[in-house]
Amino acid sequence: MQQVQPGEWRRFGFGGPPEPWDHDAQRDLDRLATSYYVEILACRRAILAANHDPALRDRVEELFATAERHKHEVDFTLRHWATPVERARVEDRLGSLMRIGIRLREMRDADSAPDPAPAPMPAA
Repeated sequence: MQQVQPGEWRRFGFGGPPEPWDHDAQRDLDRLATSYYVEILACRRAILAANHDPALRDRVEELFATAERHKHEVDFTLRHWATPVERARVEDRLGSLMRIGIRLREMRDADSAPDPAPAPMPAA
């Protein structure tokens, strides 16, 4: 491994110089980010179509805006060689996309779940 000189730290940051991605890593990370993003799009569409609560709609739009920003950041970073700091940021953004997808799926399932039937009254 090549040592990073102090002058390069100012140039590249503390993570070191950019390096090429491992074989097929770009494709795998892109597929993972895209699958999370497609799930987020589907959940958002289902929630907005089924619910008219303004607070919930605002929360869904806020989560979607964050997911969209993270997806664009992952896509941009995968286009070129990345420093170790950028690679860690891609992993963080993928985790964020996964968590947003889980939250939206929970919101969708809670919204589409039928209301529980009232408990039957005991016989007198």
